[in-house]
Amino acid sequence: MAEEGGSDDPDEGDTVLLLRDPLSGEKLQCREDVLQWRELHEDLAVDRVHDVNVAVGVGVATGVVFGPLLAMQPVGGLVLAEAMITSDTLYADLSSADANELLATGISLYKRKRWAPAIVVIERALAKDPMVGVQDKAYLYLGLAYREQRQWDRARLALEMFVDRAGVRDVNAYREAERTLQLLGVASVDCESLEPVELYW
Repeated sequence: MAEEGGSDDPDEGDTVLLLRDPLSGEKLQCREDVLQWRELHEDLAVDRVHDVNVAVGVGVATGVVFGPLLAMQPVGGLVLAEAMITSDTLYADLSSADANELLATGISLYKRKRWAPAIVVIERALAKDPMVGVQDKAYLYLGLAYREQRQWDRARLALEMFVDRAGVRDVNAYREAERTLQLLGVASVDCESLEPVELYW
């Protein structure tokens, strides 16, 4: 995506924004796709700008407060450590929600049967950091919420991604995903054998 009046063929140093479908991770190439996900990516861009501004503000504020103390205090190292802790705390309090916080909110919305807002928040978490799909149950709850909203294709895709990619240790979650996939008409892979395999470390 180019800035207004910018080139469609940016140079290496130009800022480029790559837009992706939050569920599949595929690049958005067509105008229709971009229109569908425009609001999500606008929100992420606003978050990014907000977080940069917070970082600058926190740096300036802690510098103004702690800089003179550091210059005057003989135990400047302690003052410096306090300044770093204070700046980290301020940044955490004032910055936008990270992917894990968004996912927790989305799961809470799902459990309260607020499926449409749950979808929006979980998609935002995945767009902010796709690793929440691998490290947590983002795809599971997203797929279940899509199912409740009768968005069958996206429900199938999300649940298949949970079964194939998620690294969570929750057998019941995988069983629920597989059960839901069967209800949606997706056959599970039949193995020739499920016998244990010995591994040597």
